[in-house]
Amino acid sequence: MGAVSNLQLYLAVGLPIIAVLTSLVISLVQISALREEMRGIREDMRVQNSALREDMNTQIREIREDIREIRSHIKLLTGKVYELMGQK
Repeated sequence: MGAVSNLQLYLAVGLPIIAVLTSLVISLVQISALREEMRGIREDMRVQNSALREDMNTQIREIREDIREIRSHIKLLTGKVYELMGQK
């Protein structure tokens, strides 16, 4: 049986350790990139959500104004009907 030299022992132990450490570093870089991308997506969602809320609030204000206008017209028409009924 041949004796294992120090160099062979270092290579047998060191190369797998280097490979594992390298893969861990690569995984950490990928995870970091994914987290950053998720932050960007969240921020985009917040901006879109805010824009949608503003649009909805604007539309609600317009609808309320339309309702006030319709009520005003109904009151005017009701007054005209009472006026016409009183003339007969």
